Amino acid sequence: MRKWIIIAPLLLSLTGTATGFAAPAVQPGVTVTVNGQLVNFDVQPVNDQGTVYVPLRFVADELGGMIVPGNNKAIIISKGTITLSITAGSTAAYKNQQPFTLAAAPRLVNGRMLVPLRVLSEVFEATVTYANGQVEITQEESVQPAGPGVTGNSVGNLNNWGLYAADNEWIYFNNPQDSGRLYKQKKDGTDLQKLSDDEFAAYINLVGGKLYYTGDNNKLFSMNTDGSERTMIRDFAVGKNLVSVVDDWIYFTQGNSSMNKPLYRMKTDGSSRTVLEQYGVSSLAVYGGKIYYTIDFSKLFVMDLDGSHKKKLLDGGYITNIVMKDDIMYFNYKEHVYTMNIDGTGLTQISALNGREMNLSGNYLYFSNYSEYSKKLFRLNLSDYTSEKLGDDKTLYIHIVDNKLYYMNAAINRFVEVDIE
Repeated sequence: MRKWIIIAPLLLSLTGTATGFAAPAVQPGVTVTVNGQLVNFDVQPVNDQGTVYVPLRFVADELGGMIVPGNNKAIIISKGTITLSITAGSTAAYKNQQPFTLAAAPRLVNGRMLVPLRVLSEVFEATVTYANGQVEITQEESVQPAGPGVTGNSVGNLNNWGLYAADNEWIYFNNPQDSGRLYKQKKDGTDLQKLSDDEFAAYINLVGGKLYYTGDNNKLFSMNTDGSERTMIRDFAVGKNLVSVVDDWIYFTQGNSSMNKPLYRMKTDGSSRTVLEQYGVSSLAVYGGKIYYTIDFSKLFVMDLDGSHKKKLLDGGYITNIVMKDDIMYFNYKEHVYTMNIDGTGLTQISALNGREMNLSGNYLYFSNYSEYSKKLFRLNLSDYTSEKLGDDKTLYIHIVDNKLYYMNAAINRFVEVDIE
């Protein structure tokens, strides 16, 4: 058995029905597992006289690679800082624009690109082994960071548009009674102040004595907590854009779509912008030195803060409203409330209710019950998974600051404050 180290998974379905190469004679079946999970293909892997070819669009999906079709049977595969360009029927390839020669040429079979296993050793951060008709692909576990970093707001608040944030003395918030402009008020309810004239302040983050927020038609700003030195960092142009600030990095989505967009990060001064995920990111949780995110509400991934060691944790249904506590995540999956360990194990339904707008405090998960049109406020006990209704208002945008819960009463367009345990 031989072990290869790789740098990013591969492959995709190319459009068109032409077959570039005839399938080889029938060989004993080849199975492929990625991180211990069997991968199902619509075109089967083959062993052609000792060279194993794998249709890696599906493997790429499991490991988080980005694949783009090119011209004349060429494709481009990328993950992190690595980019590989290959062409069906040719051993000529380019890795980060530098030419090199493959030991065997990729091939098209029934519209799928099949690639020799040896290609993987040229490109991606995983370990590939082959023996007795079994291919095993595993990702190396990354070194855990020393700490979670200084986060600008909680995951739960940011997943509800980040309309509230706080420091030791002040609460910073979107004021719906003034077109959503950014205000602050002392935690005892005194000294209300307007900080900015930008309409609909959202994704409010507070790091290092600086406020970061979006407003004024999808622009990203920073300012001091007294409202001074307001600076535009980036014009997103098209909303909505997810934003999370951790230490001196801003993680954000931006693109031409009005909904899900590619994920980037940049320094808090706007420099060093780098793409982390090129597919449409629908939710984002930067937590414990990792990035947890969903693609098009249907696939849940985790990766390191620099975009490396990308790994799929879950797919197969609608996934949204991710919140985190310790080493456990809670989220809406297939319109019910589920829990799962942050390594992707232990998926368990804990409530049949269609909980949305989720947020966490202590031993309770708070949510709006979308099982009913009225969307009333509920909480779920995380010890025994019993739930109780807390009110009859139509509840949106649940935020938690200290021992206070804030939610939008949709009937009157006002935020309601609730004391919680």
